[in-house]
Amino acid sequence: MMMFFAVISFMAVTGQPGALGQELNQGFGAWLPFFVSVQFIFLLAVIFVLEYIIPARPEQRGLSPSTVYDSLYLIVQLPTLSAVIAVLSAPVSRFLEANAGWLVVDATDVLPIWLMGILSLAIADLLTWAVHLLKHKVPLFWRFHMIHHSQPRMNMFTANRTHPVDAFIDAIIKFLPAFILFPSFAQHVGAVFIVFISASWTERFQHTNIKTNLGPLRWILVTPQSHRIHHSTEPEHWNSNYSAIFAWDRVFGTQHPDVTSYPTTGINDPYFPEPTRYSLSEFAKSYVGQLLFPFDSAAVGRASVGSPNERSASKPTVTESS
Repeated sequence: MMMFFAVISFMAVTGQPGALGQELNQGFGAWLPFFVSVQFIFLLAVIFVLEYIIPARPEQRGLSPSTVYDSLYLIVQLPTLSAVIAVLSAPVSRFLEANAGWLVVDATDVLPIWLMGILSLAIADLLTWAVHLLKHKVPLFWRFHMIHHSQPRMNMFTANRTHPVDAFIDAIIKFLPAFILFPSFAQHVGAVFIVFISASWTERFQHTNIKTNLGPLRWILVTPQSHRIHHSTEPEHWNSNYSAIFAWDRVFGTQHPDVTSYPTTGINDPYFPEPTRYSLSEFAKSYVGQLLFPFDSAAVGRASVGSPNERSASKPTVTESS
């Protein structure tokens, strides 16, 4: 699955005029060819068809105002974060070299660039698992992470529904191993872009309304079914499935054994700013409302009643079925 998205991403990067990897420092302008590329449209079409043919929740089949709204997060935040990472890559590498050289273990001379990318991703994914766990346990972090869990209709764009503070933390974590272990790889903008996009598409697939647990692959990768369990509104599913790409939960005992359920999702707040109609003004109002939501203690308190971060990490008792 990861290799599939990597190949498509490589085609999208190298197959467009100007090579997006070389133009990434220009910010939003570098992303326009990617959003209109054949590969991007093809992947969207495949996911949309699968959501329609084998929906996890049939009543959520097709588009909705909140689905279209989530796509705005993709259009606005993904290019911004990628540009920030591209701009910071060289300065961060120079800072580490000048002030914390003892942290840098440069393995770039003995490993091919493709292997550096895979190792960077795997290590970053492990760090992401740990930080994700903290986002649910530490009230300050949960304030921002709650935005990601607010979607009651999970879809291919929900992966990008994150508060900018939450998203920036994730972006930095994803590339920290590359800065320390493979500094020359971290400065290879094209390679970094491919890893970033491949990881983004993998996480996008996991948030879809597709009824699949990927069969045996679920022992290695996070699936749409297992990640829906993480977003579940049902208490028996809480405190589980924190992995982003690889199934680290199986290593650390936080994997929920239920591989058949597709529960409802969302947070406990009927007043949460969520668009209910196709309106740019309502989209804008919801976006501003969600940006400000973590700073409204009353709203956060209301939405946190019965939330996963308030529960103790009790082990689930469901027996896994194949």
